[in-house]
Amino acid sequence: MTPLHTPGQRLLIYGIGNPGRQDDGLGVRFVERLERLTLPEHVSLEANYQLTPEDALALAAHDAVLFVDATVAPGAPVPYALDEVSPASEVSFSTHALTMGSLLALCARLYGKAPRAYAMALPGYAFDVNAELSPGARENLDRAIDDLLPLLR
Repeated sequence: MTPLHTPGQRLLIYGIGNPGRQDDGLGVRFVERLERLTLPEHVSLEANYQLTPEDALALAAHDAVLFVDATVAPGAPVPYALDEVSPASEVSFSTHALTMGSLLALCARLYGKAPRAYAMALPGYAFDVNAELSPGARENLDRAIDDLLPLLR
């Protein structure tokens, strides 16, 4: 896995998704699992159903951010894909459709800060209401956390 930050830099891990919709909650479950561990002081955790304009302030306080979300993209790498995210001024009809790139652009515009950003996309397979993670999604989650932990310590 790519180093997400250098020593001394603040890292925000931000889980996205709806845990009430089975594998859609992978990002939130990722953060919940990390909350049970003792992490270094430079690592912060946040989770929500979706990105909001208010999240720009949290990003501005960090040097790097790792967004974690489920994906249903055909052929998505297992257990996850990790890609760099760049600021992107994207127009949308609603703040309920804020992308990672547009949130980074908003952070830069409002606070003059542009943390390095990465997106971790974990494949999801089932999206029933009020159901536990599918076995495949749980395995992807476990492997992603196992890969991430050495990079945080």
